[in-house]
Amino acid sequence: MLTRHKEVHALTAEVYKTLIVGPRNVGKSSLVRRYLLGRFETTYTATVGADLSVATFDFPEGTIVLSVVDLGGQQTFAALRNRFYQGAHHVILVYDKTDRSTFEDIPRWYETLTEGIRMPSYIFLAGSLIANKADMKDAAEVTEEEGRQLADLLSMKYFETSAKTGVNVGEVFIHAATSCRLRIKSNLAEQSSD
Repeated sequence: MLTRHKEVHALTAEVYKTLIVGPRNVGKSSLVRRYLLGRFETTYTATVGADLSVATFDFPEGTIVLSVVDLGGQQTFAALRNRFYQGAHHVILVYDKTDRSTFEDIPRWYETLTEGIRMPSYIFLAGSLIANKADMKDAAEVTEEEGRQLADLLSMKYFETSAKTGVNVGEVFIHAATSCRLRIKSNLAEQSSD
């Protein structure tokens, strides 16, 4: 009986699409690797185009499957990235705390995302703003206050993470899963009340 329940439960999992985007070399793939595999690699390998992963979360309310699309940050992949934007439920925007230019690039990434997802300008994109490489405090070029202000401006949740140490990495992906569910449930409730 318990096995059958688990089979039915797996069939009723909610599936959401999350994009992890930002400038090149900010640690997007390292964050995904840290969360899914529990490891950090010191060598840098650029994501060519896109890398797809799946994370499963078992909550008391049911199972959530997060389809994580890690998009390469190089400008040469801009046209390819646009193909992946459609249907996204959550966005994880990442910058490198030790490189101010990546932080200054975030508004452009946000604008490109909202255009690519084709959202009306009055609807905010659900997501998180991630200040990665928080373990490198002495090399920081962007303050926590600046990051929080930008996150507030974009109506996003702010996290400071370190793919190297694992600080707050799990929280980012748990937030993505729960916020997808809450946003979809909220939209369904609004539609049924109309």
